[in-house]
Amino acid sequence: MLWDVRALVLLHLLLVTRAGTHIPRKEVQIVWAKEGVPVQLPCTLSNNFSAGYSFLQKVTVTWWHRHQNRTPQASWYRVFSVGPAGLRSVSPPFHPRVQLGEFSLHRGDFSLWLRPASLTDAGEYRAQVHYETGELRCHLLLRVGRASVTASPPGPLVTSSMVLLKCSFNRSDLPGDVLWSRGGIPLIPSSRHFPFEGLLFLSNITVSDSGPWDCCIIYPDGFNISVTHQLNVLGLEPLEHKTVYVGEGSKVELPCHLSPGPGTLPGLVAQWTLPRGRGSSLVSGDDRNSFALKLDHVSRAQAGLYRCDVSFQGHQLSAVITLAVITVTAKSFGSSSSQKGLLCEVTPMFKQEHFLWTTLDNQTLENPPGPWLEIGDEEQHVNQWQCQVYQGAQQCGAVVYNLGLQETGAQLSERTPKAVKGGKQLSLLLSLGILLLLLFGAGAVFLLRQRKLPRRFSALEDAVQKFQRQNIAEQMESESYCQT
Repeated sequence: MLWDVRALVLLHLLLVTRAGTHIPRKEVQIVWAKEGVPVQLPCTLSNNFSAGYSFLQKVTVTWWHRHQNRTPQASWYRVFSVGPAGLRSVSPPFHPRVQLGEFSLHRGDFSLWLRPASLTDAGEYRAQVHYETGELRCHLLLRVGRASVTASPPGPLVTSSMVLLKCSFNRSDLPGDVLWSRGGIPLIPSSRHFPFEGLLFLSNITVSDSGPWDCCIIYPDGFNISVTHQLNVLGLEPLEHKTVYVGEGSKVELPCHLSPGPGTLPGLVAQWTLPRGRGSSLVSGDDRNSFALKLDHVSRAQAGLYRCDVSFQGHQLSAVITLAVITVTAKSFGSSSSQKGLLCEVTPMFKQEHFLWTTLDNQTLENPPGPWLEIGDEEQHVNQWQCQVYQGAQQCGAVVYNLGLQETGAQLSERTPKAVKGGKQLSLLLSLGILLLLLFGAGAVFLLRQRKLPRRFSALEDAVQKFQRQNIAEQMESESYCQT
């Protein structure tokens, strides 16, 4: 019995003595990592440890790895080692992803970094650290999982539809919490956005829902991962009802574009519904998924509401555009209609527009802003006037009126130089027409005169012949008288 007590005392003294020079072997630690993200395999001495240059000259660090799916009898192979004087060696499968901290050895930190972690990195890791006063051993189990967010149905989606997002990570135990956010702002549940644990239900989605949706999974042991899903919602632009202003007689393109562009979608055709029941028009999409409706020589009769419809994946996408046509007409007013003026109008009128008359060089006018421009002596010296249409401080459109062509009512659009050219051609044709009419009229008068002149000459000749016969008779009588 006495011998047994002495043996226990000696064993206790031996353990106490070795405790000052030996760091105990650490327990197996489980480390989780997300595929594609850097991970640290920790192996450190006490927090108060500090070493000098001599320590670094003598320390050796070796990390070993055994694959996760291997049997316990599977062999270990060396991953990384640091020899005396800092000489390092890396196994080819891990190069250049594996490394130690540059200055961590001074602090007793021998942790191994994998930048980034891959699924094949999963398994057991052991570290052996030898230094002048002892050694350190670390044993870890690395598990690498894959995080994802899946959408049901998968994209691309269309406006007014619904989608269910599921955030997951292939780990057997349940997470403590799952947080959803957008742009770093936590998502607040609403009638359209309803999060429930790892699920997020989105209803009546719009193009504004396109973009990144962030999910953060938090586990009870402190491990957390973040994953982002890019939601793609297609819609027709303009997204809201838009009004396009254009001068009468000019060209215009009414926009209709599938956005955001998922690439060229061949075979899509848009159906444009024309205003006031004037039928419809089909427009095929181009390589930018644009279905713009092109109109030439716009008239006031074409003004109104246009609707662009595109069928995509069983859903009907629509965009609504109003075409507002700006016109200028010459008017007379006053009791004797001697006073002249120009009236600028928009069809249809929304009672939000206001008008401003200017010259083409934007000279300031004494005439107050409004649709009516009174033409006085001073205004008659200006050949072309411009009517600008505004909503608030924003100019919506403009039209140019040529005062010199007031009788013909020709109008020129500021936005389309070809319309100005067309007005000049119309003026030239009208002038030529008037000239031809004058020439035809003069020719007709000349022919009529030619037909009447022969009758006047025949009467004159009869009178002359009668006068000549009278003279001859008188001469004969005088001769007979002389003979007698």
